[in-house]
Amino acid sequence: MQTIKALQRLISLLVVGALLLPSGAVALDRVRVSYSAINSTQAFLWVAQEKGFFAKHGLEGELLYINSGSMNIAALVGGSVQVAGGGPVSIEARLRGVKLLILGNPLPWLASNLVTAPDIKSISDLAGKFAGISRFGSSTDQGFRYLFRKNGLNVDRDLKMLQMGGDSSRVAALKAGTIQYTFLGAAATDQARALSFRVLATAQQMGIPFPWTSVVVDEAWLNGHRDLAYRYLKCSVESIVYMKRNRADSERIISKYMKISEPKLAAVEFDFVSSLIPDYPAPTLEGIKLILENFGKEYPDAPRRDPKEFVDGSFIDRLKQERFVETVKH
Repeated sequence: MQTIKALQRLISLLVVGALLLPSGAVALDRVRVSYSAINSTQAFLWVAQEKGFFAKHGLEGELLYINSGSMNIAALVGGSVQVAGGGPVSIEARLRGVKLLILGNPLPWLASNLVTAPDIKSISDLAGKFAGISRFGSSTDQGFRYLFRKNGLNVDRDLKMLQMGGDSSRVAALKAGTIQYTFLGAAATDQARALSFRVLATAQQMGIPFPWTSVVVDEAWLNGHRDLAYRYLKCSVESIVYMKRNRADSERIISKYMKISEPKLAAVEFDFVSSLIPDYPAPTLEGIKLILENFGKEYPDAPRRDPKEFVDGSFIDRLKQERFVETVKH
């Protein structure tokens, strides 16, 4: 009898203990997310991590920095991550038959400034000189292809590109004279300007529609995880809204992840990204059309493909219909 009573007390304690557990103690769906640049274009992910928005939407988010779009997509195809950056490379992958989809574009513009050696005074002066890009096939690569085509330069003859890695490596390459121009994020642009390099055009001045920062998933994975994908994008939208409404805290988070010690540089990064990132990061069909045109030589049918084939915008459409941004109270 005493054994039965002891067992009953133990069961009662376990039940009470379970009831007292915080709501966050329920099982979270794990999602590994990769991103390709250490600048403010990725800040919405950092904010989501720092402010607990992943857990709020039932996710255990793990962020991985992989320093180019092509390597991000390789990680996605290999199953190392479930969500990846790398819009242009995902488009090429689908042209090759790999079924990837873009669910959103938090940065739907070519979100870098064009920084050059002091003697370069116009886009036409770039012909024959060396550009620094992160990797072949990356957003920097695709951005220069479009820029040259738009300005009447011959991509095959006039565009010469060297793989240099991230922003800091490209600034160092400018300083060493290895390259004469590149695309840079806001803080790196400020550093290059201090070294007497020219900002030939800002992202805002160029205004190039582009899938710069993308939310990319495998189509087969998406078919089995649509609710998870919806919650991930809901988390992303909440993070974007928080970031834009809470400048001081956002600058703190940007400083932490970019390892910035100067408040001015964090402010520059915040101003840059907040002017380009939309509340609802719908896929940019115009930007995807641009990339398909870029791929015309390698894939002759690419310019004729429908950009809608490369996206699933239903999750962002749902959030718009639900007026989710209006419910965010941060």
